[in-house]
Amino acid sequence: MRGGGGNFGIVTSFEFRLHPMRRQILGGDIFFPMSRARDVLTLFAGYGPVAPDHLQLDPVMVQPPGGAPGMVGFGVCYCGPASRADRAMALIWRLGTPMVDGVTGMDYVALQRLHDTDDPRAVAAYLKSGFVSEITADLVTAIVDGFDGHPERATQILFQQSGGAIGRVAPGATAFSQRDARANMLASVVWPYGSDLSAHIAWCRQYWAGLEPFTYGFYTNDDSIELTAQQVASNYRQNLERLVAVKNRYDPSNLFRLNANVVPPV
Repeated sequence: MRGGGGNFGIVTSFEFRLHPMRRQILGGDIFFPMSRARDVLTLFAGYGPVAPDHLQLDPVMVQPPGGAPGMVGFGVCYCGPASRADRAMALIWRLGTPMVDGVTGMDYVALQRLHDTDDPRAVAAYLKSGFVSEITADLVTAIVDGFDGHPERATQILFQQSGGAIGRVAPGATAFSQRDARANMLASVVWPYGSDLSAHIAWCRQYWAGLEPFTYGFYTNDDSIELTAQQVASNYRQNLERLVAVKNRYDPSNLFRLNANVVPPV
């Protein structure tokens, strides 16, 4: 049932099984000029699938609001032996002199909190997402050629790296079925709450229309009210029949439905 999007009840307590980890890791953001976008994405396409398990690389391409220069690079977390860090990061450092290099030794919790904000001013956001099994040359072209910033919003596309240990779990072991994904691709726009949103959402939808053909399925936590019940059901793939049976037994009235809903039989 794990990965079922809260379809089956409310969790009232957890028992965690811990494992040893290195609290001191190598992490942070490294960004290059937007002109290096193809190089960064092509590097991820080739290196991401074979990178060591200890290295997490999340490509990010962002155009900040207000006319600031666009950037492309990686969010980095390396938690392996320090003696192998240079080898793991070598291809990234070969991209040349970065605009921003925040990759350094730090506490893992500090990395987790790196992009937290306590700014009380509200912002609004809209995103589209989907899994990709391969970063092809055509996908790179679609990402780069279709990307268009706007001075009144932050425009961003990013990848959350998959593979590795995630891909070594059987697709039927939990509700999460996309074990063969290489990454979760997300396109998003962020603007000040209260300002006109129509142009920003329209652009994101148009941009995503050129990227969606390269995707299959989506991460349930990114579920959108724009999805149809059929799209949600098909996202569980081979696990749907088992999840429907569980739903029919424990929640036949579909009380828990504000999620990527597994609908019990009528």
